[in-house]
Amino acid sequence: MSGVQRLDMAIYKFRMLKKAKNAEELAQVISINSIYTTKVLDDIWQSDGCWSVLYEEKKRPLWDMMTIQHLQAAAAYRHGDFTVAYKHKLDMYNSFLREFPNMSRWGVFALFVISNDLSDAAQHADKQQPSPIADPHARKIEEATRTINQGFSLCMTDREPLLSKSRKWGTYHMANILFKLYLRLKAYNLCNSMIRAIKTSELPSLERFPMGNQVTFRFHRGMLAFRGEKYSLAKDDLLFALEHCHRDAFRNKIRILVHLTPIMMMEGLMPKSRLLRRYPPIKSLYGELAKAAKSGNLGQFDSLLREKEQQLAAIGTYTATEQLRKVAVRQLLYKVYLVENKASRIPFSQFQAGFAAAGILQIELAEVECILADMVFGGYIKGYLAHDHGIAVLSKQTPFPPIRSLYMSP
Repeated sequence: MSGVQRLDMAIYKFRMLKKAKNAEELAQVISINSIYTTKVLDDIWQSDGCWSVLYEEKKRPLWDMMTIQHLQAAAAYRHGDFTVAYKHKLDMYNSFLREFPNMSRWGVFALFVISNDLSDAAQHADKQQPSPIADPHARKIEEATRTINQGFSLCMTDREPLLSKSRKWGTYHMANILFKLYLRLKAYNLCNSMIRAIKTSELPSLERFPMGNQVTFRFHRGMLAFRGEKYSLAKDDLLFALEHCHRDAFRNKIRILVHLTPIMMMEGLMPKSRLLRRYPPIKSLYGELAKAAKSGNLGQFDSLLREKEQQLAAIGTYTATEQLRKVAVRQLLYKVYLVENKASRIPFSQFQAGFAAAGILQIELAEVECILADMVFGGYIKGYLAHDHGIAVLSKQTPFPPIRSLYMSP
């Protein structure tokens, strides 16, 4: 069999898969590394000793041309020429997008595959550049992201009247692909714009989509809320993602816990020893900080926070973790309260002595008073300050309310 005949067979197969709307098999063979694609390239090479048949100039229908562009990309990919592979994959993707509006729900599965392939090819192509790309907009990953966004839009805005056949069912999967690309580009504004676009679109409720779509989308939405210091919103999404994440997805659970743990610690819920044993990276990040905060060892907490500042800043959790200091202060003040036999009137000087015992030696009474005022204002302590007498007058009923109660909805 000649290379031309083998190519024609591949074109015919792709044509028949489209005609039969065979979503599962098309999604398998259209992957750049699929077994079928590898076999076609092997057969052509074995017959002709080259792949020149893939590059013959010949007018063909769009779907047939898309098949050839797919094989061209796969051939270049196999040779390690990722820049050329990306070019052909981009051409193939654009050809697919021209056909996609004529497809119903069955076509979204192929879109998922070629979107991932285009993203992968773009990243490899950028790494293969001989020198760093000065203009970030010239990177292949930028262009690929814009192109993949068109596929996302064609899913979200589908007007198919029969919902069961609508491309809308591909929206969240495509959004999750875009999340990864936007985050790689640090385009957080585009992430938020996409979330708003989804919110205002006429989509089925998120709960009706596959659980994998829900978990990944809510993880990213929660992480973005965390980044915007909207910790209550972030907590809801991250808890959902953790509770519904696949039990064996260890790395994904760590990614969730990296952001969820500081939120829970702010609420006074320190990670339990069993969780820390199961997830050593979380123990390394937060274990000692949680222990210092819970015990009110403010000096140790400050020292640990300085030590881990760069590490926490690099993963975007420093600001949230820093807020745990209020918990450490609250615990320290509570210790002083216990030492004073739960007296309702405690001199500022006694709290000053408590700070000194916790390693905060150089602290003036005026600063102690400011800290106490902040604790009262934040609800960590119930009572008031008698400035003229230099004492804190504490409520006789629960002067130190549970930290978690500060975050509960009324």
